[in-house]
Amino acid sequence: METDIPLRDIMVREVVTGDEEMSVKEAAKLMRKYDVDSIIVVDSDNQPVGIVTQGDIINELVSKDTTPSRVKLRDVMTSPLITGSPNDRLSDIAKKMAAEKIRKLPIIEDGKLVGIVADVDILAVSSQMNSILSDLIEMQVEREIVGEEREGIGQGICEKCGCFSNDLVMKDGLMVCESCKEEMELEEE
Repeated sequence: METDIPLRDIMVREVVTGDEEMSVKEAAKLMRKYDVDSIIVVDSDNQPVGIVTQGDIINELVSKDTTPSRVKLRDVMTSPLITGSPNDRLSDIAKKMAAEKIRKLPIIEDGKLVGIVADVDILAVSSQMNSILSDLIEMQVEREIVGEEREGIGQGICEKCGCFSNDLVMKDGLMVCESCKEEMELEEE
């Protein structure tokens, strides 16, 4: 089941880091170079101590018209870091991220930064599982009597709008929320 996946199976292993004394301007250049929206801040012992996201840069510098080359990462980083372990289960981490209202979670093993998991990584796994589940359900539907009304099949990500729903239904081979199902039925008329 998708919630039993350990983070080591979905984490991104290449993490962009910068030391506490790095300027926000230098960090922004690194973020652009590697096409990421966050940078993990490390101390002089190369231990992760914080995170700076594009949102932090906008909130702390752009909105205050502050010069990025004059501000150090230590001045804008979110700290202490909320972290996970490579052996943590996806379901536990998803709940933790939601409770803490964070979108990025550095993964630490034996005191070292070994990866990072983002909310989009979790959604990608959920979406893949929804697709597989959809195929299995469709195979079952084909065996049922044509015209029989089908009950909701559970929760997941709607394959039409991409929103989470507690009550997905099968419509035209897609797992969709009730709103999208109604919209699809109106389009058929």
